[in-house]
Amino acid sequence: MSEIRFKLMYSEDRGKADLIKLILAYLNQSYEDFKIKPSEWNYYRSFMPFEQLPVMIIDDKIRIAQATTIARFLAKKFNLHGTSDIESALCDMVVEQIRECGDFASQIIQEVDSNKKRLLNQKYLSEILPKTLSEFEKMLNLNGNNCIVGSQLTWADLALANSLTWLDEFSFQLLRDYPLVKKHNQYILSMPRVNEWFRSQKPLSVYKKA
Repeated sequence: MSEIRFKLMYSEDRGKADLIKLILAYLNQSYEDFKIKPSEWNYYRSFMPFEQLPVMIIDDKIRIAQATTIARFLAKKFNLHGTSDIESALCDMVVEQIRECGDFASQIIQEVDSNKKRLLNQKYLSEILPKTLSEFEKMLNLNGNNCIVGSQLTWADLALANSLTWLDEFSFQLLRDYPLVKKHNQYILSMPRVNEWFRSQKPLSVYKKA
């Protein structure tokens, strides 16, 4: 689709680069998927902005860090960022809320104190996740079509579908209370390139049990 050369650098695992890869898969955009092994990270670290991953290298020159920034760049470049400034802002709102939920979930995984972990998990399941899904349900209802923002697919749709794949089986059951979110997820996952990409990825069970 584009003459620009993209090289995405990330670890061998799934994680923060998933949305970037999903956007590229949906677009059928070619790129180099450069996977860094743990033993190689010390060598590459000093070459990465802020010494972190993922990093997108464009035309072997420009290096862009921060997963959401890279995904937003691709969305803007390939017209997946809405058809107006308002739609663009709504897309950003959806993606940032998903990121905040993900950050909270990461706290649960990283917490070593069993009691604190239990309390964090309770808050996630009773407050954080329902509040987020409820708002997305309202947005889909108001929008009245298969997209969460506007009338054309945006990166917000892909971000929402991607985020739901990270829910464990118990959390995923919450979707029964949000039929429009569930329907939206089924719609996005039914897209051939999206479906093919998810089917090609390694299972997430190892992360869900963390």
